[in-house]
Amino acid sequence: MKKKVILTCVPKSYELDYLKIIKWSWIDIAIVKVESEYDFNDEKYTQLCSYKPAIIDVNYARKYQEPGTDALVLGWGHKEKWRKPEDVSNYNQDTLNYAPIMLQNKEKCTEAYKDIERMNILIDNYMICADGKGNINAKGEQILKGKPEADGCATNPENLKGILDDSCEKPFQNKDPSIVLLNARKNNSDDNISQLDTRRNDDGATGICQNDHGGPLVTWVGTHEVLIGVASVFRVDSNSQCTGPYLFTSTECNGAFIGCILNQTVARRTGVCDQSPIERGFDIIEKSISWKGHPEGPAQNELLKMRPQVPITHFG
Repeated sequence: MKKKVILTCVPKSYELDYLKIIKWSWIDIAIVKVESEYDFNDEKYTQLCSYKPAIIDVNYARKYQEPGTDALVLGWGHKEKWRKPEDVSNYNQDTLNYAPIMLQNKEKCTEAYKDIERMNILIDNYMICADGKGNINAKGEQILKGKPEADGCATNPENLKGILDDSCEKPFQNKDPSIVLLNARKNNSDDNISQLDTRRNDDGATGICQNDHGGPLVTWVGTHEVLIGVASVFRVDSNSQCTGPYLFTSTECNGAFIGCILNQTVARRTGVCDQSPIERGFDIIEKSISWKGHPEGPAQNELLKMRPQVPITHFG
């Protein structure tokens, strides 16, 4: 079900320098175009893949990446261990893994990465900070439900003295079953959830690790998953364990870059976006990829539709 990539779009300020984290994590996001559209209704997905994919919306709203938001990380990379150069073991996963994670205040990540110059600027402008166990499963349902024990939310209960009477002695009894279902969020692909495996290590840590880079960070809005970020940065301790807090490149914080590419018009003037780099405030490196002459053959967009050849008849 693989398709050939024929176009890549990367922010010009991004620089792939493996030895400098501030370089390869700076606006660590890209958009690629494949040779033809995916058909997510193709039944071959159920035969050849571990799950059936679907279209997901991209988030541009700040409210869905606020601290305290429950999210999920997904990936096929290592569950917990960073592989040392001399280690030839394969720690990648055969099936898609996920882990519930909680979005945090950016201050937590800037403090954790303060030893890296300019990381505070990068985190504040372009990233989502996440760490700790989230409270939703792969269907978007709450893992642990809070008990209805609160009796008001006043910071100073003394203010309520003399106001309440004895009319509230009995606890509230819910007789409307529809209330219970308000947080029972499901999507249309519940049959695929069994293919996912919980992504946690023995001490209960949850997050991303080696080869999870570029994997999605999603949250649930009603009954649908929404993409809010892509996996970018994590730390490694003295035991080669991947640890948090974890950094994800935010779709909302990079909305101008993503939006102008995904919302491009068919009749465009030049480049990916109609506006000039000065007008839109950033520049893009747009690179076309040709598959002509490749052992696997040309991309679908390069195949020429040749009309049938008519033999020439010679007279005389």
